Amino acid sequence: MKRHFYFFRHGQTNENEVGIRYGTGIDAYLTDLGIAQAQKLSDFFKDKDIDVVYSSPYRRAIDTAKIALSDKNIKIIIKDELKEAIFWFWDTESEEKKKQINENFKIIKNCLEHIVKQDKRNNMAIASHGGVTRALCYACGYKVDGIQNAQCFHFVLDENGWKYIETFIP
Repeated sequence: MKRHFYFFRHGQTNENEVGIRYGTGIDAYLTDLGIAQAQKLSDFFKDKDIDVVYSSPYRRAIDTAKIALSDKNIKIIIKDELKEAIFWFWDTESEEKKKQINENFKIIKNCLEHIVKQDKRNNMAIASHGGVTRALCYACGYKVDGIQNAQCFHFVLDENGWKYIETFIP
């Protein structure tokens, strides 16, 4: 049986617009462009039968999910493990930062494994952040460099493992 997973980053925020990188604890809001990006993501999801959305607890991810999946009557499940994580220095030389990155990756990978094991629905979306989305893709064997706002990655999981299908960029 094939199960479809869609990992997407939130739309643009004011902080993204001016190039501010923020970590945990900051709850930014979508700009007009971020809302438009989420609406374009909605077009991508039109013909997808999404059963459930797992989301970061931050408003920017939740709002993007609500807009992108507004035509579907589905539940958004908040997962703290999907909140913004420190990944903006993914390729670092600092051993302390590498340790923190590895810990964050383990948290996100464990969250994905838990979702896969506990939730048997066939079409799931995960709304989160750039670093988290990158880590989710990496956990599925697909390496990604930068991730744009509202960019979505579609994977299939079956008896042969994870398979990358497509990327949507609004």
